[in-house]
Amino acid sequence: MTNAEKTRTRERFSTVRVFAVVLAICAAIASAEFYSLWQSRHADAPPPVAQLVPKAPVEGPIGAVDMPSDEAIVGPQVRVSGWALDSVGVARVEIRLDDLRFNAVIGVARLDVLAPVKKDFPQSDRAGFEFTGDFTAYAAAPGVDRRILSVVAVAQDGRESVLGRKSVIEPAALTRWRDVAQGSSPSFYLLPALSGIRLGGAQQLDTQYLPYVSRTMKVGMRVPILYLRTTKGAAADYAFDPDWDIDRRCGERRIAEDSLAATLDHAKAKKLPVLITLNGGIWADAACDVPVWDINDKLEEDVANCQWNEKNQVMPDDARKDLPGSQHAPELGRSLTFNVYAQNVRHYKKRNLQQAAQAIVTLMRQHPDLVVGVTLDPDTYLNPFFGETQWYDYNPGTLKQFRHWLAGTGPYEGVTEAGVPNLSAYRRRKPLTLADASKLARREFRTWNDVDPPRVFSRDPAHPFWQDPWVREWEVFRRHLVDLHYDELSQWLAEVGMPRDRIWSAQGFMAPAANAMPFALAIDSPVKNYDSGGMSVEGAKPEYGHLGAILYGASAVNDIPMENGRSLFATLAAVDPGFAVVEFNTADLRAPDVPPSYAAGYRALRDLWNAGARFVSPMAWNGSNGTEVGKSGYVTFTAWRNTPLEEATRDFLLARAGLPVGSLLWTFGTPQHADGDGWTAEAGSIALATGSLRLTTNAEGRVVILSPRGVTLTPEHIGRIVTGLPRDALVRSMSVYARGTGNSTWQLVGSASDGALVVSDAGRIVPSRASSGVPADQLKIEIAFERPASDVPLTRVAVLRER
Repeated sequence: MTNAEKTRTRERFSTVRVFAVVLAICAAIASAEFYSLWQSRHADAPPPVAQLVPKAPVEGPIGAVDMPSDEAIVGPQVRVSGWALDSVGVARVEIRLDDLRFNAVIGVARLDVLAPVKKDFPQSDRAGFEFTGDFTAYAAAPGVDRRILSVVAVAQDGRESVLGRKSVIEPAALTRWRDVAQGSSPSFYLLPALSGIRLGGAQQLDTQYLPYVSRTMKVGMRVPILYLRTTKGAAADYAFDPDWDIDRRCGERRIAEDSLAATLDHAKAKKLPVLITLNGGIWADAACDVPVWDINDKLEEDVANCQWNEKNQVMPDDARKDLPGSQHAPELGRSLTFNVYAQNVRHYKKRNLQQAAQAIVTLMRQHPDLVVGVTLDPDTYLNPFFGETQWYDYNPGTLKQFRHWLAGTGPYEGVTEAGVPNLSAYRRRKPLTLADASKLARREFRTWNDVDPPRVFSRDPAHPFWQDPWVREWEVFRRHLVDLHYDELSQWLAEVGMPRDRIWSAQGFMAPAANAMPFALAIDSPVKNYDSGGMSVEGAKPEYGHLGAILYGASAVNDIPMENGRSLFATLAAVDPGFAVVEFNTADLRAPDVPPSYAAGYRALRDLWNAGARFVSPMAWNGSNGTEVGKSGYVTFTAWRNTPLEEATRDFLLARAGLPVGSLLWTFGTPQHADGDGWTAEAGSIALATGSLRLTTNAEGRVVILSPRGVTLTPEHIGRIVTGLPRDALVRSMSVYARGTGNSTWQLVGSASDGALVVSDAGRIVPSRASSGVPADQLKIEIAFERPASDVPLTRVAVLRER
């Protein structure tokens, strides 16, 4: 082998190492006690009292904003109150909005604040301030949905401190779409992940985003319930316990931080929509071993229930505690097998999953608006955590199933054993003969019991394993196992009354590492040059539910290569138009020390909305807090509150308040971010500005703009088109065209001129016209002005989806 070949081989091998490390970080996310992180680092605190005085010297006055307690105020009327003190006295408290400054009334009696501790401070008994203002005369610029109001205390010697910042929401943002998007519509949900509800882990979530909630944009929570771990114990045959006692411990850690009953009670009490992650997968028992309670841990004591490696070994559960990023030594070395002959595994998993689901279904029937649904076992893989030093699953039951799958026999032809499902629906189109199997494996098998999957995976450039036809059969079967597992989990839920449209899988789609092939789209996609763990996009779509995606970093911002050349989000939508993002953060797991930007959050949310995602669940409400960025213990990929991602989400919610799910929207950034959203000019020109495109016509007064590719709208779903031009813009006519993939012909899908061009709060409306043909991959908008114009702001383009 040449030096260059050796280098390429090392690079390819490093790919799998990185993949294993990234998955280990996922384990850290899944097994971390978010409540513990929140408890130790969360910036929120009780109402201002004496203990809030900083112990360290401060540069300016101290104080706090008491009212409003939440982050946002719907304007234009604003009321603010709080307190401020300084050793030399407070000269004034200013309310700052844009370039405006208003003085609050100071010297308000506040005997509850600090007088005993700071009685030597001037006016310590009259530290309060109040402000009431009406900003109607100071309206925001067009396209600005919210502005930041700062409360600043200024000392007598000129030093100052920002006591708080609040968003002032323009009322028009909440009514913008009412004239163009009427009638019923499903809601989009923002569902921050959290844990430790009884410990205060959901504190403030029910009120924090209330000003941002609208008819179509809702806020709730996602809570993991470990249905194989939170049981009634060995004495009760490990039946699921909805009233699990969270004070039970495994060493110093709680065995589980949440019970299902407390979670559902909190949802009812706070009227907070909830998504339950029913987790019985590898992460659910990763924190520590408690076989007296956890049936997963108990089952793993018997190697017959576990995944085996190619050497017919079952490793200790803590065999991978060395992986970087693994908090609390998660137990990833041993995982339960997926094969259909593992009767004990299947019995307990089905029974406990259904026991948990029955309680959720009961609440859903009583309060249908409170239950968003459930997600299933996150990251369902054949164990990939050994970085190609070991391969899985060679459990004897799995090998038996592999042989039947190859030959189309046994359960694949409807001949089943006790407890084994009928798998005839999964039968290969062309089963293999024994001679076929021998030829593919390049070895003679005398009987089907002799048939053995590949156990050596060569990286020799002359014969790499991903080009081996026998490896291909094994890899397609492994993907089938994962697909079948998600299908069965969803089927078991459906059997107890969980509607299909409220079930999602939870598969991780991490960006491929350098030198790695794009991950598999279909179950029969080509083999990849790394251990995929049996993952494919198609295999993550459960038969009785929807595709749920776990996205971080480049995957979260829709910027990874795909087999089909399309974007990740367009691919997810093509596999399942009802897909959702069940776990999400724009932080890159491969660069966890780099805090993600506002631009990344804007792009991720824009693209997942335009792809039709039903909800997004950011990590994590009680994870790391953005106020602690750069400090020891800060974890970027669990940071949500007070981060640029949360800030981008506020603007995302307002821009779509009242806009039906399934509509497309491009806002060209926000008032704090300029983004062309992939649009280009075909005639005239465009320039970027914060929250708008600036249009300049050609000499004939025309401008023509093209959308990015990949809009994926079928002709019958293209509804009215809205363009956010100023009301006083002198527009003569507008025409909208669509075309399919490639360089297909443009088809007119809507046009209006003069009086037929309706003007609404959202912009000018072009009615669509019935059309037929291939799905639209790109849009073109032609705008004719009365005369040449320049620097005309376009604040949005929307395509309303017809139902």
